[in-house]
Amino acid sequence: MNEIIKEFIAESVALELNIGDLYQQFSAKFQQDADFWWKLSIEELNHAALIESINDIFLTDNLLSAGSIERQMSELKKMNLSLKNQIDYFKHHSPSRLQAFEIAFEIENSIGESHFELLMTVQPNSTVLKIMQKLNGDDVNHARRMVKYMKENDLSFSKSE
Repeated sequence: MNEIIKEFIAESVALELNIGDLYQQFSAKFQQDADFWWKLSIEELNHAALIESINDIFLTDNLLSAGSIERQMSELKKMNLSLKNQIDYFKHHSPSRLQAFEIAFEIENSIGESHFELLMTVQPNSTVLKIMQKLNGDDVNHARRMVKYMKENDLSFSKSE
């Protein structure tokens, strides 16, 4: 079980780091939005550090069954692969400014970024649960901030919000 949890945590950390890398790319490519993307990137890197900091607690708390972790890990792996492919692609092909926001909004609302959703229905009786609930709340906050920023800068989704 500990190996599964270690892999789950590693994939969770990788997800936050990959999202941070993507947002750093957007910060470099879109000067008019550089500060916005940079702040989100730093927040994602902080999320990764926070997840790493709870590793030992997570291993001793036995919060989830192996089956539920494996299901979530499968989604995390898919999301990480997709993000790595996007990061590589955008090194040579720049998305439009609007596409960058659409991609980020989708990420923040995706099952991959909401990988802690499983824990959201449990009362926070441990440090791990409280931290994971905070991270999930931060993801929702990122999506809201994107929509607000886009409205303030006369950007709108090409698809419905």
